[in-house]
Amino acid sequence: MNGESFTKDVGSSEQRNTRSRSANTVATDGATEVSGPPAAVHAPRSTAGDSVFFIAGALLRSTRPQQWIKNALVFAGVIFSQQLTDATAVRSSVLTFGLFVLASGGIYLFNDILDLEADRAHPLKRQRPLAAGELPPRVALTAAVVLLGSALAGAFLMQLALGAILALYVAMNLAYSLWLKHVVLLDVLLVASGFLLRAAAGAVAVLTPISPWLYLCTLLAALLIILVKRRSEVELLGPQAATHRRNLARYATASLDRWLQVVAATTIAAYVVYTLFSPATLGSPKLLATVPFVAFGLVRYLRVARAPGKGETPEALIFRDPWLLGSVVLWSATVLVLLYFV
Repeated sequence: MNGESFTKDVGSSEQRNTRSRSANTVATDGATEVSGPPAAVHAPRSTAGDSVFFIAGALLRSTRPQQWIKNALVFAGVIFSQQLTDATAVRSSVLTFGLFVLASGGIYLFNDILDLEADRAHPLKRQRPLAAGELPPRVALTAAVVLLGSALAGAFLMQLALGAILALYVAMNLAYSLWLKHVVLLDVLLVASGFLLRAAAGAVAVLTPISPWLYLCTLLAALLIILVKRRSEVELLGPQAATHRRNLARYATASLDRWLQVVAATTIAAYVVYTLFSPATLGSPKLLATVPFVAFGLVRYLRVARAPGKGETPEALIFRDPWLLGSVVLWSATVLVLLYFV
């Protein structure tokens, strides 16, 4: 190779590197911010020519079926009130579960529409159908309105109180998507409150009271999951966290770790109190036998969910980690045996 050709090759290489570096930056409010890899800022694919079945599949994935497991909290009412043998109560719980599936699906669609551009620059969320260009926003918006309207109508037809709880759940989540997700700490509390409302709806559906300590356990456990998710997101995005959501700049992994330790210890303490004073056991402390599973599960979750990106999908993490899944299964089985057979 002569000197002239070598100079041309070096120049071409520098030009390619310059273009690559340019592709990795985006303008934000007049300033240049570093974004993710080039794939994160690629234009979404066109949906022209996609079949109805392809779009329907993308729509279903956008409602996040993998997160429907959260709605299983509505079954706490029928289980802990010992009404699993009552067909009417079980049917009411199943219908309530379905209503929350519809409502949460509509909220996910609405949230993805609002976060469309931010999700396209996120290393994980850019794979969502809307951000990837697999689902037209107009179709997603129409589906969101239909799902939310159907859920609210069904809830009010079942019970006025159930309709009020679901309406509060929808209103809170819409406010979160529009504005409150940018408010530090309030964003975490609002998401955790959604778990609490699911448990309350399950109790209302079967017309039974639930111990306030069980509600507190639900709220604290949900708060733990959301804080882990925030920590994972901050660590995954690094310096770019604020460009995705501005309030993430005010979360630090060190402070989040301290909060997680406090919340985990408080959750275990609240559950111990619940097992001692649960109305389901009529004063018997037999549910204390389930405390080790709860304690181990929380500690294990804190350990495995701290890896970057792991805490983003807690519903998937439970099934991927055999120790975590085992603690959940053993806790569930022990609770059922103690409440219904002992």
